[in-house]
Amino acid sequence: MHLSKGDVISARHRHGLPVKRSVVTCCFASPPHLRRRLHQAKQGVTRQAQRCRRAVQVSATIAEAPVEVQKVSQNGYEVSQESLPGSRRRLTVTAPSKHCQKAWRKMIKEARKTVKTPGFRDMKSVSEATLLPFLGGELGAKAAAVEQLIKNLPPEVVSLSADAISESIQPDLTEEMVQAFDVAKPFTYQLVFDLHPTLTWKQPYQGMKVEVTAVGDDESDRAKVAQEIMQVRKKKGGLKVVQGRGLQLGDAALIDFDAKRSDTGEEFPGAKRRKTHMDTDSADMQFLPGVGQKMIGMKVGESRQIQLTLPDDFEPALLRGVDVTCTVGVTELFEYNLPELDDDLAEEVAPGCGGVQGLQTQLLRMQNAKTAQDNKEAVDEALMDTVVHLAQCDVPYSMVKEMGEQEYQARLHAAQAKREITYEQAMQLATAESLENWTKKNLEMLQGLIKRQMAFETIFDAEGLTLSDADIQQEYDEAARDFIKHEQEFDADRLREQAVEMLKAPKIIRWLRDNCEITMLPARA
Repeated sequence: MHLSKGDVISARHRHGLPVKRSVVTCCFASPPHLRRRLHQAKQGVTRQAQRCRRAVQVSATIAEAPVEVQKVSQNGYEVSQESLPGSRRRLTVTAPSKHCQKAWRKMIKEARKTVKTPGFRDMKSVSEATLLPFLGGELGAKAAAVEQLIKNLPPEVVSLSADAISESIQPDLTEEMVQAFDVAKPFTYQLVFDLHPTLTWKQPYQGMKVEVTAVGDDESDRAKVAQEIMQVRKKKGGLKVVQGRGLQLGDAALIDFDAKRSDTGEEFPGAKRRKTHMDTDSADMQFLPGVGQKMIGMKVGESRQIQLTLPDDFEPALLRGVDVTCTVGVTELFEYNLPELDDDLAEEVAPGCGGVQGLQTQLLRMQNAKTAQDNKEAVDEALMDTVVHLAQCDVPYSMVKEMGEQEYQARLHAAQAKREITYEQAMQLATAESLENWTKKNLEMLQGLIKRQMAFETIFDAEGLTLSDADIQQEYDEAARDFIKHEQEFDADRLREQAVEMLKAPKIIRWLRDNCEITMLPARA
């Protein structure tokens, strides 16, 4: 039996309590604005951001429900509450017999409006005994009456569930409990729901210390420039067939390649290729990380099975940590006939560069700029990770499930937009079972995203950060144009809320960068 969000909202309206609203998630139909909005879920641009803001507000005023049971009696109802692990609460509700009778009468009245009984034109004259078989017998009728009873939430229950995550409210009923329903007796049922979590800090975030390993430095930049120049020479040079030896680093080959998940045997997305060109220097990017190194020594006509585990930085992120079995066969083997790197070749590659030295300087300048940006992003990521480490809260699974669904769909669409997977492969991955498995596997990461959103909301408010109306309007206008371009309807108020959340994250990160102690460690060799 499901207690819908509409039932909860209706009950809160009846008793004059506020209704909490969630920001509607962007549509998943158009990759261009998905990449800009949904792929930044880590920084709080999802419906969860609204929830996290509410959680921060609640945590400042609402204490955790006590572990011991508290009983409240009013209007004939008896209600007890009990706190559970995971920011959950259980309410045990005993409805007096008069409300059971009322629920039964309402159920019969509704049934007479909807059930068609053969031989009766006027359903008002149909007896309950005649009607019951069409409701699933006595048990079915009791279940319908219990549903009516639970939908008519008493004010005691509405009050005690006022800080609940609405979608998580579920009756805890068994068939035996429903079978025991009797209009002449009180009826006891239970409601279990998640509470908005309370955020605390292990230690103050102000002045926190962060150590970051540089993504690159001048030495690594020069090495990358040398690799880039080598690729230019390879493109300008020719290939000659290799005989009498196996594959070496620096060689090229024509290979047959296939890859499957080791656990399920499922074909790896976009992996199967026949007589495709492979350069050992770029095999990790061209195929899968580690393939080129494990092919060393292979000769023409040889086939080899290679076991790989995809690294933690693999894209798409959905496949990180997946074990893969690759089948590789070498059909032809080549080595490069490299031209000399001279001023003429440099000018051919980059006209006006001023020769070899000018080309190297130009490429190094571009690589330095990229490394600087990468290092800045690494600092931002470290700051966010440290905030998550310092933040403490018991995240309920209902919030994890919602975040998981949004993250999973966003990543599927991002992978499809980048042509890392096809539409058909995305549909195969877009199942409830795949989503649940992915959510469980990435539980810690999802909890971290939620804690990050809550922590960011706390910092934004505590440090008095603000957004200008002009910036909010510009972000809103850009988002609205995306929806209009793709002929999608949107709620203007909620889209404006999303625009605010989009702008908050970078502002908070800038504040952290300016107010925290950051130590850059040398790049790994």
